[in-house]
Amino acid sequence: MLLISLPDDDASFIDRDALHALGVLVPLRFYPVKVLPGRHPLGRAGDGMRILRTRPFIAGEDNPRDIDKFSPANELRVMEWEDEAQASVTLLVDRSASMASNLKAPLRNAAILQIMYSLWRAGDRVGVALFDTRVRRQIRAANLRSQLQQTVDALQAPLAASATDVSAALNGFARQDRRRHSNLLFVISDFVAADGAEFRPERQWRTAINEIRQNIVPVIVSFELPRRLSGLIKLSDAQTGSRRLAWFTRRRIRDINRAERNRVADLERHFRSAGLDCLKIFGQRDVYPQLAALARVRRKRRL
Repeated sequence: MLLISLPDDDASFIDRDALHALGVLVPLRFYPVKVLPGRHPLGRAGDGMRILRTRPFIAGEDNPRDIDKFSPANELRVMEWEDEAQASVTLLVDRSASMASNLKAPLRNAAILQIMYSLWRAGDRVGVALFDTRVRRQIRAANLRSQLQQTVDALQAPLAASATDVSAALNGFARQDRRRHSNLLFVISDFVAADGAEFRPERQWRTAINEIRQNIVPVIVSFELPRRLSGLIKLSDAQTGSRRLAWFTRRRIRDINRAERNRVADLERHFRSAGLDCLKIFGQRDVYPQLAALARVRRKRRL
């Protein structure tokens, strides 16, 4: 498992190499926000108005000052603006035993760090809630550095073997979150039930969907066995602690990968039937492209 460590130096609290190794894309340079002394109309850098859409100009109803100066003279258009709000986002992270394997834990950590970094840099407030059968710990810091440090410490903490109950943890968190009211909730998990029960979010997540109003984004953490594996390999079950030897061939690896892809496809269909967008993470480099594609889809649906 590859986790980052943040130095104490305030001037370079982001370890770019470690973040790049995790698949987190960061700018080449950081520029500090400089303001002059005195009163300012904005409470913090980044607040203000942003363009929402353009539409045809309606004489007698629209303010001529809103006309887009670049629109043709025979087809005047006006620009509509909206307030730039600071969203409250929560990452509901699966810390059960099934996510502790060397195949899934690095992907989960990369997804957490990338989403957290991207949203903090966009000006939103991001919190983390760790769960297995229920929410065990919540992390909300005042700035990006503290949030990264506390999250890394929590992921490095020892973990007792436990099962996964995503539905119970999500519905319980939604009831507790009424006062804070998260605008967006990422559920990062492999969505594997310990008892092998069928997963039906359209029914099992009804409480959470009603509370958070469809703003739930499942992040499916999957895996793909490398083809170079071969021979006799010792396997261990993190939930039960059992161990056994298994002989791996190319055909067995191909069958395992195919079964996992089919499981993820079934999950995606269930989420789609529940009206939810989802992300699928098979490798560390999938995190940022999946997040960018999600932003485009939600922006297009909004417009």
